[in-house]
Amino acid sequence: MQTTMRRRPSVSAATGVSVLLAMYVAAPVPAVWAQQHGLTADPETPAPVGTMTLTADGVVFKGAIPTRYVIYVQDGAYVAQAPALRALSGGTVGSASASGVRIASADDNLNGIYVTGRDSRYTLANARIDLSGNGSDDMSGIAAAALVGGGGALTLRHVKITTNGVVSSTASATEHSALKVYDSILIAHGGTLPQGYVRKIGPGMMEPPAPLGISGTARASVTTDHSESYFYHSTIIADGWGALSTDMTNGHVYLEADDCSIRTLNSGYGTYADVGAKVVINRSRMDVASYLGIIAGDGTVLLNHVTGRSRGIGILVHDVHGKTSEVGGIEIDGGKLVTGKAVVLVKSANADITLDRAALASGSGVLIQSVLNDDPNATRVDGQPVAGIRATLRHLAVTGDILHRDPDRTMSIALLGARLRGAIEHASLSMDAASRWTATANSTISLAGGVSIAQIDAPGGVTIAASVGSDSTLTGSYRLRGGGTLNVTNR
Repeated sequence: MQTTMRRRPSVSAATGVSVLLAMYVAAPVPAVWAQQHGLTADPETPAPVGTMTLTADGVVFKGAIPTRYVIYVQDGAYVAQAPALRALSGGTVGSASASGVRIASADDNLNGIYVTGRDSRYTLANARIDLSGNGSDDMSGIAAAALVGGGGALTLRHVKITTNGVVSSTASATEHSALKVYDSILIAHGGTLPQGYVRKIGPGMMEPPAPLGISGTARASVTTDHSESYFYHSTIIADGWGALSTDMTNGHVYLEADDCSIRTLNSGYGTYADVGAKVVINRSRMDVASYLGIIAGDGTVLLNHVTGRSRGIGILVHDVHGKTSEVGGIEIDGGKLVTGKAVVLVKSANADITLDRAALASGSGVLIQSVLNDDPNATRVDGQPVAGIRATLRHLAVTGDILHRDPDRTMSIALLGARLRGAIEHASLSMDAASRWTATANSTISLAGGVSIAQIDAPGGVTIAASVGSDSTLTGSYRLRGGGTLNVTNR
């Protein structure tokens, strides 16, 4: 996951012990608000931060409960908050919906709207929210402009949200809840890290982990803990870190974006599928600085008829503090993706990759690459058998190298009605009768199945070293149509 922590976080605690990751806000709690809520105005009052419990099966996340909000709906009833009056103007607010309101505040750890409880089914429409205070924990949704938790459901229609604070998300869901966003604009700019902040991993972190190589201080949306988020005909923008994120799933999170515009401006990813998360992007446009998407462990990303551009990598698959049995899933169906670097990068992880009827172009000339992960928290194989990396290229014509450089696992490539131009390094290759491969640089492969010599080509000066099994009729050395050479040895 992006916290680079999943199964065995680097926290000193015995199994079964709850670990509170507390931090402190830079600004003091306002005296009037504190007095009304029975708190002290001491600047050292701890800000809300979620907890993680270490168990034999992994990490269990429990989000912090927001304590400051402008519109508060609990168990189907609107609960008016006197301190919120100064931040709320216009429109109407009821127990089932609010419309035409404007929320503006610079307070820290303040949620614009917080809907909680299984009896809460709430709609916010034709509204605007502008928050410029910092948060304390975006995994819990503290300082999210719109937050649903506690099994509730929140729908946003024609809402514009802008946040300008550290870990202040625009719209988030946690605790078995559902978020639906229609025809809205969500923008998270982030802010300046509080003085004295120390980089950390887990709840309370205020910037992405260093191994991801990205910067930023706010994710536009974060979905956690058995929740589901849906975005329709909306624009989601983050200056950095990430646009549509999942985290701390506790086993299940679902995120879907249909007909949306998804952007990161300076750094960061379009979407993140954490362990236990499934992300589906349909018919959307993505324009990102670093990654179209990132997958952790057994997370899954499906891009269906997406038009996407990444100045960096397309999809990254990695596994940290995970299990060697986890397999990340990538499905790209149709659409057009243009990347500055590899279309798919797999770092010390197992992956099942399907590229189907898509137009794919890499500025670096690399289609798929595997490497060893330099993250110190990367899941270690230690000689255990693993699923490895499987890539299926179906019904497409694509140019790009496939480079397998992870000695801890195998890579297999299957071409089904596909034409591939590019080098292949240290992978197994199978092709159906309709497929063709042209090696553009020296390649080392293992041929699987009954591949014929007519299906393989290479230009002059290029040599393919191929090993074959008993199911192949190929043997010896061949001069290929393009002038290259195929050297075959028996396994």
